[in-house]
Amino acid sequence: MSATDPASVASRYFDAIRTRDVDGIKACFAEDADLVNAAGTVRGRDAIADFYANTAFTLDDLAPHPGPFVIDGDQLAVEIDLRMGGTSHRVADFFEIRDGLVQRLAIYMLPAG
Repeated sequence: MSATDPASVASRYFDAIRTRDVDGIKACFAEDADLVNAAGTVRGRDAIADFYANTAFTLDDLAPHPGPFVIDGDQLAVEIDLRMGGTSHRVADFFEIRDGLVQRLAIYMLPAG
């Protein structure tokens, strides 16, 4: 794997989440990236880093456990068991990755079960 392939980029992203590394998160995203989640769309690398610093990283028990990556060209999908707020949630992440950076990340909460 090269540092720019989708699996490496997604792995760096999840490592930054687990270690609450705001600079690491910022380094994963393109300057004009979009993060789409239940709260809406966050645009731009700096705004995305601020989102993680001020929301996700405030949870003491935030811990993603991604399953196998499904890769098709520059797209990567992964189902995650996400521990946060005292419970586990099923989440699906859909990455669009170009030139070793996340261009778009859409995060969806899945039904329990």
